[in-house]
Amino acid sequence: MDQLLQQIVVGLEAGSSYGLIGLAIVVIMKSTDVPNFATAEMGLVAAYMGWFLSTDPDKGGVGWPFWLAIVIALAFAGVFGAITQFFLVRPLTGLSTQPLAAFSALGLGYLSIDFLNNEGLPTFLDWFPVTSEGFPLAVSVILAIITAVLTYLMMRYWVKPLGKVDHFPLLLLTIGLTFALGSLIENLWGATPQRFDAPWSGETFDIGSTRIGWDQVVTIVVGLAIVVGLALFFRSKWGVRMRAIAEDGPTARMLGINAGAVSLIAWAIGILVAGAAMILNTSSTVLELGSAEGLILKGFIAAVLGGFVSMGGTFAGGLLVGLGEALAGGQISTSLQPTIALLVVVVVLLVAPGGFSRTARTREV
Repeated sequence: MDQLLQQIVVGLEAGSSYGLIGLAIVVIMKSTDVPNFATAEMGLVAAYMGWFLSTDPDKGGVGWPFWLAIVIALAFAGVFGAITQFFLVRPLTGLSTQPLAAFSALGLGYLSIDFLNNEGLPTFLDWFPVTSEGFPLAVSVILAIITAVLTYLMMRYWVKPLGKVDHFPLLLLTIGLTFALGSLIENLWGATPQRFDAPWSGETFDIGSTRIGWDQVVTIVVGLAIVVGLALFFRSKWGVRMRAIAEDGPTARMLGINAGAVSLIAWAIGILVAGAAMILNTSSTVLELGSAEGLILKGFIAAVLGGFVSMGGTFAGGLLVGLGEALAGGQISTSLQPTIALLVVVVVLLVAPGGFSRTARTREV
């Protein structure tokens, strides 16, 4: 019984992190209608910022008080989200494939010149009867032009029929941000895993013979508080506007709702929530470059279970996935943990196709 209680607490802690990342994804999708694959990575930047500001100088940090560092890190997360929306997302919203294809072709062509001139062909083309020491500059330029033309034709005439054109640039943006932010974190703070010590880290209490960590309790309680806070926000004036944009954007704009301002606020709130999720998660585990990789997948699964609409449903979906992983690993076998999340999705969607939401929306990406 004690072991079961411990597994439930572990599952609720992990599920709270999954649910918070899912909430961040849903909040942003309500305004942009495009999944942000960089959600967890953007939150990880805020977590590193909090670690850097709160860690002693002899350990590579600044040494500020923990709570001041956390407030600044979360404020940074919100500003980071708003800046991303204003300078990157907004200019790409509704962008057609023609300029996107042109930029892609020019960029890949430029990279091809440098690569072909210095490295020759990629290693998987070693069978080709040419030198691998690099081509003359003139040959590299010709091959780069051919590469650029093929890229343009592919982006312009092959990508367009895949779906809604205005979503594709934003999808590329969020995927690219994931890699760019990973490189930024490595350059600023290195790839060595760090210990993000919070006041509750390592502190425990006992319920019977079961030892519970305060970091687990804090993660669960803060997660629930954020869900309640978001539910109250969506009843406010700006929350109603955000819901209106999500449900019927053209009509909402005709009624005078500023879609750009609503989207900016949504991105700020979404990344702030992601920052809180990553701070809670890494303060109870370890802070490292790969911290965001597992959470983004589980966050999307939680969002699917919430129908990409319901805040409570999304958080409940995260809790269900976390509990499933903990109980399967503890009661059956740890080898089942990687597959539990997908199994939960299949079972829930078979029973309730809309997930934990009565108003689930279909997404066309």
